[in-house]
Amino acid sequence: MHRRAAIASAVLLGLAARPSHAFELWGTGPLSGSTVQVTTNFDFRYHRVPQSQQLPDFPDLRVKDYFEEVFRNNLLLTKEGLVIGVQVDQAAYFANRYRLDGVLEDERYLYDENWQSPFDHALVRMEKLYLTKRWDNVELGLGDNYASYGRGLALNAIKNTAIDIDTSIKGVTFTASAGDFEVSGITGLTNTQDVSMFNPNVEITEDPAHMITGMRLAHYAVGPAQLGLHGVVYRFARAEDVELPKLSRYGDDIDLRVVGATAEVLGVAGIDWYIEGDLFDYHGEEMIGDESLERLTGYGVYTSATAYPGNATIQFEAKRTKDTERINTFLGAENWEAAAAPTLEYELVITEDASATVNSNDLAGALLRVDYNAKGGDLIPYVSAVAFHDADVGGEHFNSVPENIGHAITGLQWFKGRQSLQLNTGYRIDQRTDIDFGADQMTHLDATWIFPVNPRDTFEVSLNGRKFQWGNNGILQQEDFLEMNNALAYHVGSEWVFILYQDFTNNPIIQSEGNLKFIDPASYGQDEDSLYGAAEVIFHPKPASTLRLFYGAYKAGIRCAGGQCRSLPGFEGGRVTWQTTF
Repeated sequence: MHRRAAIASAVLLGLAARPSHAFELWGTGPLSGSTVQVTTNFDFRYHRVPQSQQLPDFPDLRVKDYFEEVFRNNLLLTKEGLVIGVQVDQAAYFANRYRLDGVLEDERYLYDENWQSPFDHALVRMEKLYLTKRWDNVELGLGDNYASYGRGLALNAIKNTAIDIDTSIKGVTFTASAGDFEVSGITGLTNTQDVSMFNPNVEITEDPAHMITGMRLAHYAVGPAQLGLHGVVYRFARAEDVELPKLSRYGDDIDLRVVGATAEVLGVAGIDWYIEGDLFDYHGEEMIGDESLERLTGYGVYTSATAYPGNATIQFEAKRTKDTERINTFLGAENWEAAAAPTLEYELVITEDASATVNSNDLAGALLRVDYNAKGGDLIPYVSAVAFHDADVGGEHFNSVPENIGHAITGLQWFKGRQSLQLNTGYRIDQRTDIDFGADQMTHLDATWIFPVNPRDTFEVSLNGRKFQWGNNGILQQEDFLEMNNALAYHVGSEWVFILYQDFTNNPIIQSEGNLKFIDPASYGQDEDSLYGAAEVIFHPKPASTLRLFYGAYKAGIRCAGGQCRSLPGFEGGRVTWQTTF
């Protein structure tokens, strides 16, 4: 009965979520004449659970395999200066039970005991709801909104769908301007994304709802400069706070205060300049980590300068952060960060080792990059070099002594008609300050080549590989590893794409198993679970709609985007994805 109810729920919601064309509301009410836009995302996944996690000696050898379905529906209504948005998500399991010795067993749980749902294996959530109204010099927002100050050192509550992060601040926001001055503010409780669109939904938990209040004052046209001041206060929820009313966060002691300033100067001496500084004042004992201290201060400074001599672009960035990552102490289990400084890293090749540097509490570094625009923009080679001193040896770090880090990268972009090539290659070394502990080393290369095969179709080759060697990590010693992510894609006009994927990793930290067997000479003839393969077909019936059919597996690993990193699980099975906007 429970499974039938979940299926019925999914079908009804699917019918209700069918896309419709944008239209104007008729009538004479206050919203008449509004424009409505609907965006629908549907994902249906077949999860093949590795054989090592199946029930031994069970008649059905694939008993723990299951199906998962997710709907995400966004409705956007606009009329003059008014915007109303709603996002409703729904998730459900199928084939998620088996009978053992006459007893019906649940294989996994979609949500925890704190949620209320009429179905055991289905859940519906109104994830986001917001209203904004703009007048000549004032804008007011209610509900779910986002905020980022400067380069994100003090506050960076943004939507980052590239790694399935969407944490908004549910409350009140405003912006007011007068002449060259603008003031904005936001206050509310964090609203993390409960239903995941691209990653497995398992035991969805209660949102702890942290309180964030921030304000920013900007002064434009101060000569060639734009100046800004901002401040943010945080009160983070503890486990015992979940049972309390969420608004009680406003009555509790503040955990953290951050104040900062920014200055942006454009075109002075042919250079665009930016600098930001922030001070962190911690009072929450969990973030301080020292019972003898009642408070702890930290700071972050970031600066950049970009020059454009001739056909070249020269970019310089530098940062110094001390005890700034403590702000995210309570957020690790929630897989998002309230604030993050620019990483200066090449995010495509961040590993477990580099992730520790990204999240270091004692880091200084600088980046220099030079791009050269040759042949009218058809050829753009570049070189890049970054240097860090990472004095932090706690948290995610495997090393027990500080490190001096160097990372050199070179590459190019080349375009000729319908043909293009993008190439990046580099070498990174994390040299321990005590040479007896050696150095972590990584070489990497990624390339994408697109070329026409006839007047309509194109072929795409994508190669990505890295070789990593660990230094001496003592009792936490890990094995050196090799990783590859490759793909071949055939584009039939603008409507069809046929893709073959291949992943490989022998990194023992990775918590996933490959779906292709092969013989690794280093394993003395034993089968390895290091090779992954998959195929995908993509169809665009129109520019705003996409249908994807995928079957195979890809590996787990760290994914980074926009300064935030997440450890994402691997996947084996099949999936059907439909996305459309009307």
